[in-house]
Amino acid sequence: MPPKRATAAVVGKILEERRDLARDAALKEIKALHGDLTTLESILSGRRKKGDYSLFDVIHGAFEIFRNASTSFETEALLGTCAQELEIVKALEFLQKHGATELVKPAGWHWISPRGEMHFLGKAEETEKAAEKLAGILQGGRRSKRQKSAQTEDAAAQTVQPTDTAVEDV
Repeated sequence: MPPKRATAAVVGKILEERRDLARDAALKEIKALHGDLTTLESILSGRRKKGDYSLFDVIHGAFEIFRNASTSFETEALLGTCAQELEIVKALEFLQKHGATELVKPAGWHWISPRGEMHFLGKAEETEKAAEKLAGILQGGRRSKRQKSAQTEDAAAQTVQPTDTAVEDV
C-alpha cells in the first residue's frame, strides 16, 4: 500500500504496474490453458492416453485468466476515473487561484474581472468547462493586442500587394 501522502503520479504508477502484472499473468495463463486444451483435445479424440492429465488444470487455468483479466480491467477503469478526478481538481484549483467563485444565486461558477464585470463561467457541475472559459477570458486580454497587430499587418500586406495583371487597351 502506498504511503498516505503519496502523490497522484506515484499512485498512478503503482496502479499501472499492477495492471501490467495482471495482464502479463493473464496472457501467460492463456498460453498454459491453450496447451492444456490441446492435450485434452488429443485425449478425447483418442490420439493420446489419459495418463495423469487432470481436468482441474483446465478449470484452474480458466479461473486464473478470469481473475487476472478482471483485475487488469478494474485497474484500467480506476486509472481512468483517477485521471478524470485529477482534471477536475486541477480545474477547481485553477478557478480558486484566479478568484472564481461558485455562487448559489445565480447558480454556477462566476468570476468578477478587475473592471467589476461578472462573467458566468459555467454550471456548478462543469468545473472543467468553467476553468477553460476562465483561461480563455484571462488570456483574451493579452492575446487581443497581438491578434490586432497581426490582423493589421495582414490587412496592410493585402492592400499593398501589387497586381501583375496587365491592362490591355481595346
